[in-house]
Amino acid sequence: MEERDLKTILDWRNRDDARVWFKTSDKLTFDSHLAWYKRYLQKEDDLFFLVEADGRPVGQCGIYDIDHNAGSAEIGRFLVAPEMAGNGYIKRSCSELVRFGTRVLKLPYVFLEVMEQNTRAIELYTRCGFVEEGRSDGMIRMGFGRDRAS
Repeated sequence: MEERDLKTILDWRNRDDARVWFKTSDKLTFDSHLAWYKRYLQKEDDLFFLVEADGRPVGQCGIYDIDHNAGSAEIGRFLVAPEMAGNGYIKRSCSELVRFGTRVLKLPYVFLEVMEQNTRAIELYTRCGFVEEGRSDGMIRMGFGRDRAS
């Protein structure tokens, strides 16, 4: 993801039907989004990807809080362009992040958090091999890997 992509992903993220699934569901301003991006560029444990198909942006995803000592990372920030919904980009992105985390970064464990009421996402993550590990404050933690954290 590059600075030139910020407006596109902000437009996707600020849609009412998308932002309700983010922990921070308020609409974001471009200035706050740009400030987040500049902080993100300084991080070494956070990778944010623009998903493309046929050379055009169709979604986003990320792997973050990468901790090589603990052997874990969180995946998420899944979002698809509204006109591309239903084409499997989130599932493929999820699978690719798992592959990237476990094979490229050599992490034995990746996890994600999802809102309890987001049944479509929970079903998708289960199909990708994630297992529910716990619930707290309306969120479900799901893990993937042989050394699941508690």
